[in-house]
Amino acid sequence: MGRLDQMNILIVESKAKCKTLEKYLGRGEWRVLATGGHVERLPVDRELHPRREVKKAYWSNEKGELPRPPWYWTERGEAAITAIEEEAGRHDAVQFYLAADPDREGERIAWHLEKLLRDLGPCYRVRFNAITKEKVLSAVESVGELDRDLIDAALIRIFMDRAIGWRAKNIAKRFTTTSSNSMGRVQTPALGIIVDRELEREAHKPVRYFEVHARTQVTDWSVQFHERSDPKAWVDDKGRFQSRRTADEGLAGSAFSAISSAGKVEVTDAHRKSHASRPKPPFDTESLFSAAGSRMGWSPKKTSALAGKLYEAGHLTYPRTDSTRLDKELVDAAHVVIASSWGSDQLGSSTQPQASGTVQDAHEAIRPTRIEVDDLPDQEPDVRRLYALVRARTLASLMRDSSRISLSLEGRCEGLGLTLKGAVSWYKEPGWRHAFAAENVGDELETEPVDVEVRTTLELQGGAPDGPNPELREDETKPPARYKSHTLVKAMKAAGIGRPSTYAKVVETLEERRYVTNSEGALAPTESGRNIWLLAAPLFALSDGRDVFDTEYTAEMEDALTEVAEGKISACYVWETMRDEFMSSHESARVASQSGALTPRTRRSLEEYLRVMPEEAVQIGDLDKLYQPVGVKLLKKLRETGTALPPTAKQNEFIESLLTGTGLTLPEAIEAAGMTVEEGQLTKDQASELIEYLKTLPQEGGAPSPRQLGLIKRLAGKLGLDEGEACALSGAESYSTLTGGRGGTASELIEILMARQ
Repeated sequence: MGRLDQMNILIVESKAKCKTLEKYLGRGEWRVLATGGHVERLPVDRELHPRREVKKAYWSNEKGELPRPPWYWTERGEAAITAIEEEAGRHDAVQFYLAADPDREGERIAWHLEKLLRDLGPCYRVRFNAITKEKVLSAVESVGELDRDLIDAALIRIFMDRAIGWRAKNIAKRFTTTSSNSMGRVQTPALGIIVDRELEREAHKPVRYFEVHARTQVTDWSVQFHERSDPKAWVDDKGRFQSRRTADEGLAGSAFSAISSAGKVEVTDAHRKSHASRPKPPFDTESLFSAAGSRMGWSPKKTSALAGKLYEAGHLTYPRTDSTRLDKELVDAAHVVIASSWGSDQLGSSTQPQASGTVQDAHEAIRPTRIEVDDLPDQEPDVRRLYALVRARTLASLMRDSSRISLSLEGRCEGLGLTLKGAVSWYKEPGWRHAFAAENVGDELETEPVDVEVRTTLELQGGAPDGPNPELREDETKPPARYKSHTLVKAMKAAGIGRPSTYAKVVETLEERRYVTNSEGALAPTESGRNIWLLAAPLFALSDGRDVFDTEYTAEMEDALTEVAEGKISACYVWETMRDEFMSSHESARVASQSGALTPRTRRSLEEYLRVMPEEAVQIGDLDKLYQPVGVKLLKKLRETGTALPPTAKQNEFIESLLTGTGLTLPEAIEAAGMTVEEGQLTKDQASELIEYLKTLPQEGGAPSPRQLGLIKRLAGKLGLDEGEACALSGAESYSTLTGGRGGTASELIEILMARQ
């Protein structure tokens, strides 16, 4: 009898990991296959899934159990499982090692895989948060079981996201001007953060002020105009006092003249202070997004993609984490690097960096897998920059405090009856800042002491191209800055909403839904975005006076899911409580949206009729005084008149873009579509019909269709490619330079990306 042919099959999410993992494990006894992510999903497609299931927002459940909905293949799920089954069929016996990502969603993927493959062979759960030979071999030698608590937490999340998304979108569409309408458990509170900031900006009242500054070789000086107790003291619109500002233009002008005439500053007082600064803990997902955003101007999406590349290449630990814990082995290796680079006296007093907030030990902080590796010369520049930043933060977290000396100065000028203040500082002990300076991701370390004695006279320096000296500045206070993608993620974390695996996607979704615009990185709400937060969200009232989309309530939901994941609370209790609270709030929203003031969509439709029909025929009256039930009835009557409405501006704009892609004129397109148009003037309904027809035509040389562009972004995201990297595969520079149509570069790029999945 021949030897039994047994194969070990390791299953991961990303195809990019397969070669590396197979090299570590050994090709003869192991095969590594990828699923591309989730293999099963809830029913969503009316063409592929039973209609009655697609329409469901909830599924019933037995007492003490979570719902058991039907599951259907994802886009690549069936092909992935078929490939795994075919590989298994080539061997007498197989064992499956389920190595989906080490988070809740990864656990759910492993759960689906186990259901589908358990009849073919035993299934073991494998978890590693770094793709190194040591970690991988250790993981497959110490396999575990699926974590039911993590699976339940992931299932509740998807069930609640489904319930809220399916039910709330029908109300959302009454308040928007976009074709894609949605509200979400995390998406909508995140939108609220952006809208609330915009309201702050609009409420801001600019306050005019004057400042006078002068430069000497040692430091810059500013005139101190008022004491806090001075009745004329300058304060901003929130009552905040600043001594170097004044509202008195004459006072500022006389101070400027006096300093100009004097041409020098005499030091009258000097105080030296020492300030210690502790290093921050290693990166978690949010702090990595924040640092990359503030230092390099990168979006969370780009940072996430680059971190994913480093992880899959075995250079970083798993990049979606809320932990700041470091493995002892890494700490020991980092101590060696620190001691050899800057001396053993630069080691911190603790072997574990100070954590911020609650540290969960599912896996480590984001850190290099081999801390002794200081550069990755074979990687692209941005990947190397991110690696350098992560390495610096990791090393710094284990180093001693930095110590900075600040010298606060006071001075006077002849003819000026006001005090000038200045300051100069230097590092007495750079400490942890050495790590950032070494990686070129920090400020220059000024360590040369500055000694300025009282009664020293300092001459004003000559004027420079970037400003006169002295300088009289006139300005006004600015409103709070709009959120950028990375600062929004920081605000989300502070509010307790979202998870490391969802931060980047939430921001991306808000832009895709056209609820926010992104201008040079700054996020501003659109009219639809404002309406969703200010008009629709408050309708989903809870019994305690809050609403479902209140950030505090959303944070409580996140906390409950965490407790489920940790086995501290019953999953069924959490699901039923969340479900029942939402069902009640949805009913409140449904009733309120049908009985209150006109919704934006109803109002807009009535305004369209007002523009084309005589007022005496419409007899609508003052829209501000109409209630929704009356507006709906009026709209029904107006539609029954058969009055043809003209196309909207957005329809005309879309038709124009589609015509450009096809090379057809409007009359040619109308004829090709077999439409009859009176006097060449399309109606609103005919415009919709023509748009659907033009979408079916090749858009040669024109812009890609929204569907093409959406697919390209999804495929590129799964491969960890940013916009430039993805477009370069087809010779394009950016998404805006891609061409549509079957022969366009967009189609070519889709084929390339799909072949790489």
